[in-house]
Amino acid sequence: MKMNYSKVFFLSFMIVGVMICLCSNNWLLIWAGLELSLITLLPLMQNNLMITSESMMKYFLVQSISSGLLIFGLMILLTNIKPNYLIVTLSILMKMGVAPFHSWLISVVEPIQSLPLILMLTVSKISPLMILSFMQVSISIIILITLITGSIMGLNQSAVKKLIAYSSIFNMGLITMAIKNNFIWSFYLMMYSILIIMLVWMMSKLNSIYTNQIIINEQMTENKYALWMNLLSLGGMPPLMGFTIKLVIIEFSISKMMILNLIVMIVMSTLVMFFYMRMAYLTLMFFLYYPKWSMFKTSKISSLVIMLNLMLTPLILMIKNLN
Repeated sequence: MKMNYSKVFFLSFMIVGVMICLCSNNWLLIWAGLELSLITLLPLMQNNLMITSESMMKYFLVQSISSGLLIFGLMILLTNIKPNYLIVTLSILMKMGVAPFHSWLISVVEPIQSLPLILMLTVSKISPLMILSFMQVSISIIILITLITGSIMGLNQSAVKKLIAYSSIFNMGLITMAIKNNFIWSFYLMMYSILIIMLVWMMSKLNSIYTNQIIINEQMTENKYALWMNLLSLGGMPPLMGFTIKLVIIEFSISKMMILNLIVMIVMSTLVMFFYMRMAYLTLMFFLYYPKWSMFKTSKISSLVIMLNLMLTPLILMIKNLN
C-alpha cells in the first residue's frame, strides 16, 4: 500500500482518536475518540477494487449502529439510579467483532489491504477493550462462544485473511478473559499485534490470498523459515513468543478460578494450532523446488522475526524470576 500524505494524515488522526479514548475520564470524549478512529480508518480502507466499497459500507454501518447503542446506553446510565452497563457492553462487543457479533468482521477483512487489516485487528481494538475493562458485567458466556467460534470456524477456511480474522476472534476471547487486569490484556494485545504485523507483512510479500498458493510460491524461499516460526508462535508452540502470552492468560485464569474458561481455552487452542500447523506444513514440505539448506540464507527482517520468537520467552521468564 503506497503511503502518501493523506494516508499519513488519516493514520495520525486515528492514533489521536485512540489516545483521546485512553486519556479521557468523560464518556462523551470517549465516544468522540471512537468516532474519530472510525471516520479516519474508512479512507485507509479504500483501494482500486470495487468490492472494497461494499466492505467500507459494512464497516461503517456496523460501527454506526454500535455507536448509537453506546450513546443510548450512556443515556440510560445518566437517567438510572442503579447503573446498568448491559447495553454499553453490547455495543462495545459489537465494535470489537467478538462472537456472536463477528460476521461483519469476516466479510470486511477479505478485500482490504495490509495496512487497514493490521489497524482493524490491532489499533482499533484498544479503545473498546479499555471501555470494556470499566464494565461491571460478567461476559463469561461471550468468552466461551468467542473461543469456540474462532477456533472451529477457522478449520474449514482456505483464505488467508479469513484465517487471520478467525484467529483474531479467538485471541479476543483470550484477551477478554483477562479484561479486569489492564496490564495482562495490554501486554497480550501488544505481543499479539507484533505477531499479526509480521504475519500480514509476510503474506503480502508472498502475495498469497489462499493457503494453497503458498505451496508453489517461491518468491520468499529464503524467508519461509521465518513464516513457519511465526505461524507456530501464533498457534502457541513453546518456547516461542505466542506461548508466553497464552501462559500469562493460563496463570491469570488459575488465580481467578476460571476453570471452565481455562479448559475450553486449552481444548480450542489445539484446533487453532492445527490450522496454523497446516499452513506451516504447506509452507515447507510441499513442492519446494529449492534445497532446504538454501533457505537458511534469510534476510535481515526474517532474522529479526526468528530472533523475536525465540528469545522473547526466555527473556520474559527471566525478568519474572528476578522480580
